[in-house]
Amino acid sequence: MKLGFIGLGKMGENMVLNLLSKKHKPVVYDISKSQIKKLSRRGAIPAYSLQEVVEKLSSPRIIWLMIPAGKPVDEAIAGIVPHLEKGDIFIDGGNSYFKDSIKRHDSLKKCGVRYLDCGTSGGITGARNGACMMVGGEKEIFKKTEKLFKDMCVKDGYGYMGESGAGHFVKMVHNGIEYGMMGALAEGMNAIKKSKFKSDLKEVTKVYAHGSIIESRLTTWMQEGMKRPYFSKISGSVPKGETEGEMENLEKLAPMKVLEQARKLRVKSRASPSLIGKLIAVMRNEFGGHKFKKK
Repeated sequence: MKLGFIGLGKMGENMVLNLLSKKHKPVVYDISKSQIKKLSRRGAIPAYSLQEVVEKLSSPRIIWLMIPAGKPVDEAIAGIVPHLEKGDIFIDGGNSYFKDSIKRHDSLKKCGVRYLDCGTSGGITGARNGACMMVGGEKEIFKKTEKLFKDMCVKDGYGYMGESGAGHFVKMVHNGIEYGMMGALAEGMNAIKKSKFKSDLKEVTKVYAHGSIIESRLTTWMQEGMKRPYFSKISGSVPKGETEGEMENLEKLAPMKVLEQARKLRVKSRASPSLIGKLIAVMRNEFGGHKFKKK
């Protein structure tokens, strides 16, 4: 399948490589020309403007957005829509707020362009080798593009979540659960560190990551992060992430006390760096390449 792919950051780059491995033909664009050239050397079709992306696709076009939520998404859509035709499709695979996705869907539908909101999980390794995707929008459009989701995800790792906004809403809840799980893992390590036993945390995480009830990708990422050279240099604070504002909104939509406390842990770490903050920052870096502060 030939499609446009806009946004070649850590996630986008690996998703394009995943698509290429499945014999799809992505036409790629990014504000970084070096990223475009890098992926064109791997087989992607380069485009150096939004208009060129459209020109290199035939109707009905599919254009995947993998860019930061908010204004960048609206700017990309505004730059492309004048060149599109009725029946063309946008898929927003980023962390857009679900209410924004509903507005974009409704606005684009008026001019005959369709829009799917797709929450994407699995981190950088998932983007490259098989992600998890939660899709919202018109079911008919989901069915037309389903092969993309199937090819980019692990077995049973994608699904139709419901009407417009549902994909990004389910992903937002996923992020809230993730906050809680990361906070719990980091608090647990801190409790062990402060105990009289002074167990080796690397040994603890190794065991937790193999066969325990709390075995998970997060536990494995924490274990792997502790082995990295950067671990001794990382600060005990968690930089503010793209989804933190969304988490505050989610707390108002449903009772999620675990999420609320986990979010406050991150905020507190910026004023009072701690092992808890350090471990959360380590997990974020391992799965998503998120930036961290050095001591």
